[in-house]
Amino acid sequence: MISTTFRVARMIVLTSFALSSAAWAAKCSNASLSGTYGFLHDETDSNGTPFTAAVTQITFDSTTGTFTGETTASHDGVIATEPVTGTYAVASNCTGTGNPTGLSPFSIVVTSTGFLALHLFAEGFAVKQGSPTCTNAGVKGSFGFETTGVFLATGAVAFIGELKLTVDPSGEGVISGRVASSEDGTFLTFEPVTGSYRIDPDCRGRATITPKGGSEMHFSLVVVAGGNEMLAVETDADTVVSGTLENNDLLQSF
Repeated sequence: MISTTFRVARMIVLTSFALSSAAWAAKCSNASLSGTYGFLHDETDSNGTPFTAAVTQITFDSTTGTFTGETTASHDGVIATEPVTGTYAVASNCTGTGNPTGLSPFSIVVTSTGFLALHLFAEGFAVKQGSPTCTNAGVKGSFGFETTGVFLATGAVAFIGELKLTVDPSGEGVISGRVASSEDGTFLTFEPVTGSYRIDPDCRGRATITPKGGSEMHFSLVVVAGGNEMLAVETDADTVVSGTLENNDLLQSF
């Protein structure tokens, strides 16, 4: 026989579960996806080869259920910057749909830091902008750097490294550091890099990174996470490459 104490305890557990489930089910709405985000996304062809790499700065207005923004993308190695507009809706279970003007819808899952997105042969993630100081000095520091994609002339590429962003006496952004790379099966250990960067007041920017003995690489940037992260897409022709810069000053302080 089940004791009265056990039955009461089980009722308490079930009631608590029901209440927590109800709270979970009611926690999201359009307001959960409001404000400005950086959105890094890519697309592959039917063979799984990277075809598009893009970074978008996108702003959601929860009162109207609309979004606006600007995308810098490499479409099979051709670089273009284009406006983006559309509508969106977020359900109480934190899933939703975005409907960009003139394009097919994409699915959304809202997260604590932004959202995840999925489209046919395409996926990506977004990070909320927060309140960064969007100047060259506002983002200076040490950043972990990683990108992946393809150089159309040679094949798959990946870069990883540590970049130090500083500001010279004239206020210009300066990059130094070390980067390792893998290009079409050839691995290169860490080599010095130099470069420059510029961050505009709208929290978009651009950077040039030059590996020792190599060619300049140019990137379009979007500042997110209060200035602790930047999303990047390479803007050199015949490349489909994207990645992130993440602040690691805290780690280096230990």
